[in-house]
Amino acid sequence: MSRIPLLSHAACVLLLLSGPTWADEPLSLPTARRIALDRQPMLEAEAHQVDAAREAAIAARQLPDPVLKGGVSDLTATGDNIGTLTRQNDTQFTVGIAQAFPRAAKRRLRGERADAESDLAERRLITDRLRLEREVGLAWLDVWKAHEALKLARLSAREAMLQVETMQIAYASVQKPQAEVREARVALELLRDELAKLEQDDWHARSQLSRWLGDAAYRPLPDGAPPLPEPPALAALLESLRTHPHLDITAAEIKLAEADVRLAKQAYQSDFSVEVGYGHRPAFSDYLNLQVSVDLPVFTANRQDRGLASKQSELLRAEALREDSYREHAAEARLNHGDWTRLGARLAHFDGRILPEADARIEAARLAWGAGNGRLSDVLAARRDALDARLRRLDLETDRSRHALQLRYLASGAAGEAEPESEGVTP
Repeated sequence: MSRIPLLSHAACVLLLLSGPTWADEPLSLPTARRIALDRQPMLEAEAHQVDAAREAAIAARQLPDPVLKGGVSDLTATGDNIGTLTRQNDTQFTVGIAQAFPRAAKRRLRGERADAESDLAERRLITDRLRLEREVGLAWLDVWKAHEALKLARLSAREAMLQVETMQIAYASVQKPQAEVREARVALELLRDELAKLEQDDWHARSQLSRWLGDAAYRPLPDGAPPLPEPPALAALLESLRTHPHLDITAAEIKLAEADVRLAKQAYQSDFSVEVGYGHRPAFSDYLNLQVSVDLPVFTANRQDRGLASKQSELLRAEALREDSYREHAAEARLNHGDWTRLGARLAHFDGRILPEADARIEAARLAWGAGNGRLSDVLAARRDALDARLRRLDLETDRSRHALQLRYLASGAAGEAEPESEGVTP
């Protein structure tokens, strides 16, 4: 038994064990994205982080909790009444409450800083959602490429099998030598080995896609090329990068750094706390106690000054990183847009010149061999070269689709929404 049926049988068994997903809709690119976004634990974790940041922002504006205090003072430490609580007139029991009162401006700024952290978490969630769509799309393209390559190789294998059957008939009637029959068989077995490799590639690609989709990664794919919209012009793309969600993250980091600077300036201002207590003395009258404490930020050179300088440096760092991020995205946009354009021209050349010539060569070699004026090796070489040409074209188409996905990510607006896609086939 050949290797191909064994691989196919094993793959079918594994896919059937994965559940009823085969009965669902085909795994198109939009479907893969939808499944990934609906069932992604990573996004759920980040959504919880956003909720946590929002709750923390409310808590940051509140006064600190009051502190309950109690104790015993003037307890005898020597003499006959050592350790007693009631035999000594000066012993007293106290209980009180202390409350710190940070300045209202500080509480407000702490709340604003927590709001900035919440905003940063939300923007990271938006960006990671877009990044997830891109990663799922790239993983899906690997599956699609293996799927299309298998279709091409299986078609070529069927033609090779017909060639072997024709050679066996001709050999039986003493029209063709045995060497040509064996040459055709070797070519067929090499194609079967190629099929085995492509099935392995398909399995690897689906395993990678299952990182994002789970068992849904093993659904069958629809026919046709992936539906991808044409990217915008390069000038418009570069302009829109200023509002890209990833740049919004750097803007939120700047906002957070600005809040830290304002808080550092508030460290020069004094806070105060109030403590109210009640004292009980068994031999004397009870009493009330009131104390007020005030911070004295008088030695600022190595504390407040250093803290403010640190936060100002972090603000400058955040502003520099924003510009660096824009340059990085602009370079990616230029690279991907240029490659997408050039690959389109190369695909047109394959469709208009290379593939028609490859098919014509097969036909010419086949006719010459059938008429006794050519060699079988010429037919086999022409067929192999035609398959290689189609596989190369598939590489180009997959590469161009990858660049289209990268451009789709870069063209995403500030709201984190990309251009919608249809389930149709891109011409």
